[in-house]
Amino acid sequence: MGFVPYQNMRRGPLFGGALPTMSNDAKRATAWADYGYPEVLEFDNFYSIFKRNGIARAGVMRHVEKTWETNPWIVEGMEGDKPHKETKREREIARVLKQLSFWNRMQAADWRGRVGRYSALYLVFDDGVQPSKPVTRPVMLLKMQPLFEAQLEPLEFEQDPASPEYGNPISYQFNPQAVHAGCDERQSLTIHADRVHIIAEGADDDTIYGIPANEAGFNDLLTIEKIVGAGGEGFWKTARGALSLHSTGSEGVDVQSLAQMYGVDVDHVADKLNETAADYAAGLDKMLMTGNLEAKVMAYQLPQPEQFVAVAMQSYAAGVSCPMPVLLGQQISQRSSDENSREWAQTNMTRRRRFAIPAVEKLVSKLMRFGALPSFEFYIGWDDLTDATFEEKLGNAKTMSEVNKAALGTGEPPAFTVEEIRDVAGYEGSPDTDDLDDDDVPEGNDDGEAAGATAQSSEPDSDGAAAA
Repeated sequence: MGFVPYQNMRRGPLFGGALPTMSNDAKRATAWADYGYPEVLEFDNFYSIFKRNGIARAGVMRHVEKTWETNPWIVEGMEGDKPHKETKREREIARVLKQLSFWNRMQAADWRGRVGRYSALYLVFDDGVQPSKPVTRPVMLLKMQPLFEAQLEPLEFEQDPASPEYGNPISYQFNPQAVHAGCDERQSLTIHADRVHIIAEGADDDTIYGIPANEAGFNDLLTIEKIVGAGGEGFWKTARGALSLHSTGSEGVDVQSLAQMYGVDVDHVADKLNETAADYAAGLDKMLMTGNLEAKVMAYQLPQPEQFVAVAMQSYAAGVSCPMPVLLGQQISQRSSDENSREWAQTNMTRRRRFAIPAVEKLVSKLMRFGALPSFEFYIGWDDLTDATFEEKLGNAKTMSEVNKAALGTGEPPAFTVEEIRDVAGYEGSPDTDDLDDDDVPEGNDDGEAAGATAQSSEPDSDGAAAA
């Protein structure tokens, strides 16, 4: 379904092309077939395992959830400019983006793109022309619809080598029922590339084809499914008890009696016994008619699956670049949790810089070019996922105050200013005292006690109060 079997092309030269390339092991060229791993992965494989496997879903969603934990914003000017108050055009573009649920749609397209090789936002404009036509005049954006790869397949490609879009699609075929068969009444149609924004993580070769999040770990996911499924089936059979049938007569099995009991011909007794055994094994509240046969429970012990699942889980976590505790939501020791959190935040900050921000900039620039957004020089502002929490900031400020206190005790000047400590705590500049009324000033006695106390409070005292 729209998924080129590129694995065959990459793996064809292995083993001289003489054997099926279903392994990385030169000695066992068909090992994957023995393990049950598919040779070619298509969108249907990735979509199915995303829908039916919780670990596969987590591998897709964890990065997206952390990346879009907070929304970015559009800033007028160039990156590196001095901070400024919100401008009129910034307010206007923020209002339009909010009406369009812009950031929610970007997040929706992001996770859809990780399921396959790419996803898309279908941009619906108010120009009143067929979607197959390019955008030729200023338009207003009505909505953005996130689509899976299978719902939007390339139809025509740019053939002009001088074009910057050479080799990329200039039109797409929209197939709404590709992932919602029977649930979507919209008709298939052709959409011009002007009305499409592609999201493709890993497409660093200037094409639309990225890397599915679960491609590297797909075999591990199948291994986990088999272990978990076999464990569940084995537990069921252990609880139910597997049976073996033994003859109780000295002359062996009386086939004629069994045929009479089951009401079948002698030739069909074996089939009837298999049918009866299957029906018995399918439920816990079943009776078994055995005739002159004796049913004995077969005892066997299941191996513990934890160590086998753990190996596959570690390999899968490495494949999606996600710490195991984050992937599974495990509770671990505080120190390990802090280290994983810092590493995870850094991973997603890198993802923001290298993928999410360029994707947003490209779409915003496109909408500005079409007149759907006010046009001006801009950059994307986003908070820092690696920033300390509010509690951590206060703890750092407290430590700095204690350093000041220790310095004052030795007669040295404070190591940090009030402004520096406030900045670490998340506040800017000096405390604002301009708005204090006269009623807020503590009253003193006639000899200027209050005035003296106020003057002293502006200088660091022996307890480091001013530094705090």
